[in-house]
Amino acid sequence: MDRYSDREISGILRNIPIFQGLEKSDYREIIPLLRLEKYPPGARIMREGARGDSMCIIIRGTVKVTKADEAGGEAHIETLHPGSYFGEFALVDNMPRSASIIGVEDTEVFRLEKRDFDALLARNPAISTMFYKNCLEVTFSRFRNTISNFAFTQGDLRVKSTRLDELDRDLSEARKIQSYFINRELLDHEHPFLPGVRHSYVYKPCIEIGGDFLNVTVLRPDMAAIIIADIMGHGITSALGTGVLRGACSLAMEKLGGKPTRFMKYLSSHFMKVIPQLYATCYYALLDMKRRRVKFSKAGHPHPLFWKKSGGDLVAIECQGTGLGLIKKAEFGEAEYDIAPGDKILLYTDGIIEQQNGEGEEYSEKRLSERFRELAARGEEKIVAVLYDDVTRFAGKTPIADDMTLFLLEF
Repeated sequence: MDRYSDREISGILRNIPIFQGLEKSDYREIIPLLRLEKYPPGARIMREGARGDSMCIIIRGTVKVTKADEAGGEAHIETLHPGSYFGEFALVDNMPRSASIIGVEDTEVFRLEKRDFDALLARNPAISTMFYKNCLEVTFSRFRNTISNFAFTQGDLRVKSTRLDELDRDLSEARKIQSYFINRELLDHEHPFLPGVRHSYVYKPCIEIGGDFLNVTVLRPDMAAIIIADIMGHGITSALGTGVLRGACSLAMEKLGGKPTRFMKYLSSHFMKVIPQLYATCYYALLDMKRRRVKFSKAGHPHPLFWKKSGGDLVAIECQGTGLGLIKKAEFGEAEYDIAPGDKILLYTDGIIEQQNGEGEEYSEKRLSERFRELAARGEEKIVAVLYDDVTRFAGKTPIADDMTLFLLEF
């Protein structure tokens, strides 16, 4: 490492898409994690099928990328030069290497181990957010290039088959990255995120990746914030919007998480600044189990369905607010309600109520409300699963047209 100054290494990192947009101080945190390695000509730097546990950046020399072919040999895919990098998605998961990397001449690389980088991401949310957003953009760029260049001929069939394999891997990586955005680790945990609160959810993108966003943040042992959002459209572009929302949440939740209207103002401003061509609807629920209260704030999103056990019916929520990223200095309303044992709150995205059947009829908010009321009143244990099955049965053979998310809180 002594041969390369921190300034030189920072310049190298800035030119790598997955590390772009970081602050100078962030690059200084990454640099000590890089390990300089030297390889002679013919050395195998990475082996196809081996466990992926690191990425490499070429500093000096040249390498070739190869894949095993059906004849038992190795097909030369491409040649990489200084400044190129490989194995970057090993920083996201530990999937087997998709190709071998072999030195063509004396070669030097910086290697970044996943375990070291994971520790950095855990202690630095700003780096984490930018890194995962960049990974999505790189993945989607590759996806678009593959689609735009996809034209079969007899002569290039094998090359196209290889590109299809790469496309499958890219979509797989995108799904994993987006799982980070929607906070699956906490959502899938078998224990409640707050004492006295049971949760269940369904998150179903209409294609491999989607524009629905769902996030739960525990602010203190008796308080948590729940955010559900729907970015305009679905697929690649809207999925990038989920990354922007996740980044905004990471940056502002600690300071503004307990103040729903101020938090929504920040989200709207951030969304407009980062991706002004998109907008999103959003709903914020702040649970305070010490006071047994819930605060709601709305940004153009459908109100949750709030079933009160004491009255055996739904409560009308009074709260207004326009979508995120639509109006500068937008204002958002707030409403507060008591929570009692047996109460239930269902948050959802409009993919549920706007799904059509074969006759062009929508599932509708009315149908969802009636079905939820019925299930809550009879004490159904798997409300979310039953509701999702009800929507898909209603759709029948009609394709699912939008992302669908349901999130249920039971007290």
